[in-house]
Amino acid sequence: MEGKRPARRGWEASMSVALGLGLSFFVLTAIAGVLGAGIISGYQNTVDLLKQKADLLVASEINQTERYLGAAEDQAAFIVRQITTGDVTPGRDEAFTSLLSGALSATPQIVAIQFVDRDLRLVGAIRQDFDVMPQFLSAGNDPDITARMERMVERAKPFWGEVMWRDEFGQPLLNYQHPVIEDGEVTGFVSAYVAVQSLSESISDVETEFGLNAFILYGRDRVLAHPLLAFGYDGLTRLQPLPKLASFGDPVMSSIWQKPARITLEQRIMSGPGVSFVSFGDSTYILLYRELIGYADMPFLVGTYFETDDLLSEIYRLKWGIFASLFVAIVAAVAAAYIGRQIAMPVRRLSEAAKLIHHLELSQVKPIPNSFFTELNEAASSFNSMLDGLHWFERYVPRRLVQRLIQLDDEAGVKSEFREIAIMFADLVDFTSLSERLSADQSAEILNEHFAALAECIEAEGGVVDKFIGDSVMAIWGAPEASFGLADRAVRGALAIAEDMRARNTKRGDGHQMRLRIGLHLGKVVVGNIGSPDRINYTVVGDAVNVAQRLEELGKAVGDHKQPVNILISDNVKKALRGCYRMTDLGLCSLRGRQEKINIFCLHGKATDPPAGD
Repeated sequence: MEGKRPARRGWEASMSVALGLGLSFFVLTAIAGVLGAGIISGYQNTVDLLKQKADLLVASEINQTERYLGAAEDQAAFIVRQITTGDVTPGRDEAFTSLLSGALSATPQIVAIQFVDRDLRLVGAIRQDFDVMPQFLSAGNDPDITARMERMVERAKPFWGEVMWRDEFGQPLLNYQHPVIEDGEVTGFVSAYVAVQSLSESISDVETEFGLNAFILYGRDRVLAHPLLAFGYDGLTRLQPLPKLASFGDPVMSSIWQKPARITLEQRIMSGPGVSFVSFGDSTYILLYRELIGYADMPFLVGTYFETDDLLSEIYRLKWGIFASLFVAIVAAVAAAYIGRQIAMPVRRLSEAAKLIHHLELSQVKPIPNSFFTELNEAASSFNSMLDGLHWFERYVPRRLVQRLIQLDDEAGVKSEFREIAIMFADLVDFTSLSERLSADQSAEILNEHFAALAECIEAEGGVVDKFIGDSVMAIWGAPEASFGLADRAVRGALAIAEDMRARNTKRGDGHQMRLRIGLHLGKVVVGNIGSPDRINYTVVGDAVNVAQRLEELGKAVGDHKQPVNILISDNVKKALRGCYRMTDLGLCSLRGRQEKINIFCLHGKATDPPAGD
């Protein structure tokens, strides 16, 4: 299916034998050349690992801080969305206070979350001991809140304020402000107060995990987070909400900006941006730090430090050994690079092809060439055989559905559950009689063209083709991914199909004017993997599916039979629509197999579309 396979080589070498001989050669050469090269390599690995560990700790601190503070941004943004979309109305009512209390309960690092309107009326939720209490205040006499309101009206965008001290909490706080903008005007803002002490507790966990010292500075002269702050810190006030670096109880960190009296050559080698050396007593420490901006009025410096005296002395003792082993290292590196390339090339091809298969882009996957190594050659042969099977497999499995299930990437994404979805049934009118006048190839060609056009219209509106049943198509919206506006998506998909059918009938010159019936319904069904252990389908089951199919059948008797596509929708779909559409109320109708009548509508088009010609 993808072209001729590469021809097999006449002679192949075992990759395990080649690797064994090659590595043995390098080891013997290194030992014969410089006996101390192993010591140097071991020490260098130790230095690299320690640096990597320190860098990883700093990265973990940054990640922890971003997640820690990002939760406050998310909660504030969520509350603002609820207000601006009209889901809740700010005030003293239970719905709004419950929203604030729920946001506070979900994020333990937030000690208070508040809404302040333009009249400086405050409604909030505050954490007291182990309880979350509502808060109703007039904040007109609070200079902090008044200043933030003025700044919010001026800037009209979210921001992190300076670290502040609030007497009601008795600790320094980071604060995030998010404006509520309605009709282009700031009507208030949502504040989230984050406990600085909890941030120290958070990085203490990271410090324990990595076994290195961790800290966060607020600018260059104040300490924001440190294990010593995890249980509080005496002497903090509104004028001095954070400890000063110069008088802090960690002498190594407090000396970060003091230049050492003497900088050695080895220290210069290890120096760089974000690196500082501190001499304390008889020891030398290296401090690594990175800048983190966007969470206050000045940047954070996130860092760690560890002792370096032993490392530097080892460098001094072994520096002559480094020169002696340089030549051996170059030779070994060149040889290893060559053999590594020979091994890596087919492995890389397999990896790149596997990525394409993961995304079901089988048309872009080319057969893997044969390799010099037996194991890789066998892997290439097996892969190519698998690729042939997958090319057949993709013809029988809905590719878009499989892609979405892969994107969900967990078992929970495909478990069976009740969910509201939109269901479409689309059936060709009198195709059986038409096919009797055509050959098998002609019938298959017409059906394939028809199904391809329907699938394109459905998938363009976020739908998924569930199955083909003879000359009918079943499609769904809302699974496997939950989405909003299901009714409008399904209706737009149906109207796109109608427009495409008119265009194809106009273009078709063989006299085969095709007609289609479509039924649309919205309701709750069971969604998930249905079938036997040997074969399953991801599909939907429930009464709503039957209603959609019965609506399509009802199109034989009612609706607009002058148009090539007769679209019937249920009352559930009509009620869920957000857009404006032209439709005819057909009244209460009976569906086959159902005693209860339902209200049916015939869909003609968008409200802005001109009526279709007869």
